[in-house]
Amino acid sequence: MGIEKKSHHKLIKKLINTQRTEALRGLLKDLDVVEIMNSFLQLKLKYQLDLLEALPKEIASDVLAQLHNYSPVFTEVVEQMNAETLGGLIEEMDGDDAADVVAVLDEEKADEILGSLPLKEREEITNLMKYDSESAGGIMDPDVVAVQKEHTVAKAIQEIRKYTVKEDIEKFYIVYVIDEFQHLIGFVDIHKLLLTEATAFIKDLMDPNVVAVDVEMDQEHVANIVREYDLVVVPVIDKYLKLIGRITIDDVMDVLNEEFYEDLGHIAGTGDEEVLETSVFRTSKDRIPWLILGLVGGFGAALAMESFAVYLEKLPEVMYFIPLIAALGGNIAIQSSSIIVRGLGTGEIQATDLFVRLWKELRVSFLNGPVCAIILFGMVLLLTDNLTMGIVAGCALIAVVVLATVVGSAVPMLLKRVNIDPALATGPFITTANDLLGVIVYLSITLTFTDIPV
Repeated sequence: MGIEKKSHHKLIKKLINTQRTEALRGLLKDLDVVEIMNSFLQLKLKYQLDLLEALPKEIASDVLAQLHNYSPVFTEVVEQMNAETLGGLIEEMDGDDAADVVAVLDEEKADEILGSLPLKEREEITNLMKYDSESAGGIMDPDVVAVQKEHTVAKAIQEIRKYTVKEDIEKFYIVYVIDEFQHLIGFVDIHKLLLTEATAFIKDLMDPNVVAVDVEMDQEHVANIVREYDLVVVPVIDKYLKLIGRITIDDVMDVLNEEFYEDLGHIAGTGDEEVLETSVFRTSKDRIPWLILGLVGGFGAALAMESFAVYLEKLPEVMYFIPLIAALGGNIAIQSSSIIVRGLGTGEIQATDLFVRLWKELRVSFLNGPVCAIILFGMVLLLTDNLTMGIVAGCALIAVVVLATVVGSAVPMLLKRVNIDPALATGPFITTANDLLGVIVYLSITLTFTDIPV
């Protein structure tokens, strides 16, 4: 049974308005971070800032860190907070979360906040900001528990205790093993470490088959590796194979969520628009390019029809089925491209599999095309009583189905080969292209092979 999310935003707003600070803190004390976030997102900016002020630092920093998943709200809140308050919250955060906050600030405010932080935290955040925000380095936590291979279990546990207390590391699942040059060479499960005799050596306990990711690896690829190997944490190494951080499952879930909605936005034609975006101008800017693309494609179809105008005047029945042809071609292309994009995203399909995937999709179209053609044949006979036109329109539809399958399958894989997000091939782009091509193919075949009245 699921847990129902309760929102207390109305009560929180009332307590803030009436300046009942103690009552507000009493309410917040009984709520967990998820409940606070649920209420936080329902409030306007003024109340969000007051709510953060009322929360204890450690809770407020957790809320702000989780808010990074809601880009427009996160940016607006961070920009409006004063530097002193924001600096205090950043000190409480993990390095990767702190870097996310500093990254959205203007240069002057970022320098002011970084200058107020202790040297260690400042260097950690600065180092993390060198990496692309969508790379392994951009999402990793630099605090990672590691021990030397020559240590005994007793010595290793002593070092782990000292390091985790010093760095305030609350959760870790695996202890990584490094050599004297900080190279990652293996790992030991916590339970194995605790159950083994104190005099045993780490090098005899460790598993050398450790799965690691390069610091420059794209976050989507990292998520796929975590999924494929069923990991809860994955170590990050640099080009010299040195252990420099870790990525935990909660960060991977954020990546999967982000990538899913990004691809969904491309498919729907809303670009990178966020659900909680409040600016109508930014929303309009994200959507208008795709609408213009649709207009251009529609105008192309209109030009195609205009070029056949002489024939259409003599056989207007052909136009009855143009919306059907355009819709069917677009739907078939979306079906093919969606499967390809999903496979490319999960790593189950490679860009080099073009001809294998194309052949599979073509075989499907050779089955679906004739079925749809027979149905169209019946529709044409019902409306026009023109046997020749029914046969020709059915054949034209098969050609449209095959063409839509080729475009829907090939375009995402070709885009992937040139390092362009294949999700761009779906939605408005693929639909518009197939509307245009479908209309041209349908009219060309139908008007060529159907008897035109003189």
